[in-house]
Amino acid sequence: MRNPYQRKAALNATQKNNSATDQYRIFIENIVQQGKVYALYQDGWALCATPSGQQTLAVWQSKSLAQLLQKGNWENYQVEEIALIQFVEKMIPFIRENNKILSINLTPEGQNVLVSGDKFLIDLKKYLYHVQLTTPNIFKSGSVPLPRKIRLHEKVSS
Repeated sequence: MRNPYQRKAALNATQKNNSATDQYRIFIENIVQQGKVYALYQDGWALCATPSGQQTLAVWQSKSLAQLLQKGNWENYQVEEIALIQFVEKMIPFIRENNKILSINLTPEGQNVLVSGDKFLIDLKKYLYHVQLTTPNIFKSGSVPLPRKIRLHEKVSS
């Protein structure tokens, strides 16, 4: 017989802790819908590191998530809104050239999703092609890059 006084869990463990893949997919969907990402800045972008020591650029899908990290070493950093087009055209190439990776939605507990600039561009471009077929009006604002404008390979200078 079931105990009628026993409280049900609001969410089971799998619903509560989305997998890294789900979090990454949601991040891409949200930044495309918003047309922007957020990062912390003070005389340079807030960088953190992986357990192996590789530098990462911390980015968030919302201002409120970024504000949670405005403490300690990043206390004097300001939350900066970055247009998605600028992020794709300026910051991602820098990340790729300097062998850094993205730290997506870093939490105060240190949880995040780590992804390379190359993988991010491939996944973003793939999602943008899907969006172009289903809701093409999202590109009218000019804040979301057209998928065909995203270059996956660097230009070879001769």
